[in-house]
Amino acid sequence: MSEVSMNSGQPLSVGRARRTIPAAMRRALSLRDRGCAYPGCDRPPEWTDAHHIRHWADGGETALSNLVLLCRLHHRRVHEEGWKLSRGPAGAVAQAPVAALSSGLQTGRRKVMLSSSRGR
Repeated sequence: MSEVSMNSGQPLSVGRARRTIPAAMRRALSLRDRGCAYPGCDRPPEWTDAHHIRHWADGGETALSNLVLLCRLHHRRVHEEGWKLSRGPAGAVAQAPVAALSSGLQTGRRKVMLSSSRGR
């Protein structure tokens, strides 16, 4: 798939052409998320990784609509502890794995706001 651009020239998607995030897309992601998108986390964009909500290995695209910024702690939690992210109209929802919920480590779903009105 070819790169799709907004009027400003910022890429919205490079599809499956590449897993890594182009610099212009990373800037757009930083402006949108303003740091780690996990609830209560205040890590700035410079301390975050771009995460594919639908994992690249599972056919996920490198597109702003499929990316979210997560700090290393929360990025690791998604990959190593089985946390799941899904995208709703107001952002993404993080959900702990069933084992964590049953052990009392988490109380359930947390909403991650991805709009520019996060108050940062």
